[in-house]
Amino acid sequence: MVRKGWLVFFFLPMLLTGCVDVELQVGSRGKVTQTFTVTVSQRAADVLKAAIENYLGRHWRIMVERKGEMNIVRAWRSYSARPEGKPMPGVVVQFRRTNHWFRATYELLIRYNPADLLQTKDEQTLAANRKVTVRIAMPGRILPEQSTVGRVDGSEAEVTIDPLNRLEIRVVAIGFLWWRIGLLLLILAILVWLLAPYLPRLAERFQRRTVRVVQR
Repeated sequence: MVRKGWLVFFFLPMLLTGCVDVELQVGSRGKVTQTFTVTVSQRAADVLKAAIENYLGRHWRIMVERKGEMNIVRAWRSYSARPEGKPMPGVVVQFRRTNHWFRATYELLIRYNPADLLQTKDEQTLAANRKVTVRIAMPGRILPEQSTVGRVDGSEAEVTIDPLNRLEIRVVAIGFLWWRIGLLLLILAILVWLLAPYLPRLAERFQRRTVRVVQR
């Protein structure tokens, strides 16, 4: 891929704002929706939109929303991380699901290598001393003791990263398999319905046996 300086223009309006939000919505089957949200000026929004289209590729969708004198630029795409997804240069996302009886364990692993994303000194200079906030929403309750994230609130986690540092984020969550619970309840309901005509007889027999035991 020929970079043509697009990466510099892509990061310039984002990093000058000092605030880049990345959101990952993770489904129970490994589908991930990744969203970038940046607030920039009108001119920077046009440059950023063109950079996303030319550098990140056609899989990304872009929306620009005006808010006063500033513009909110959102870029998002959905992909499968099961077993592995590569949504953009330098980022690898892996998803693993382990089913138990009525629960499932979900594990998300994000690997970030700045060497694949920031390849020139200009790009590294732009990214210096900047922070990126990553928010992750899992399909179940996150287990903080098994995860390498900062703040955890139920099924959501938040971590702040330095774009110059290589890192690995691991998020483990546990959730109910509601379809299995529903299937079990349905089977029990069918059994009760089938046995309903015989329940009075069974109750009568049980009562007779109880009376005999008392008489003895």
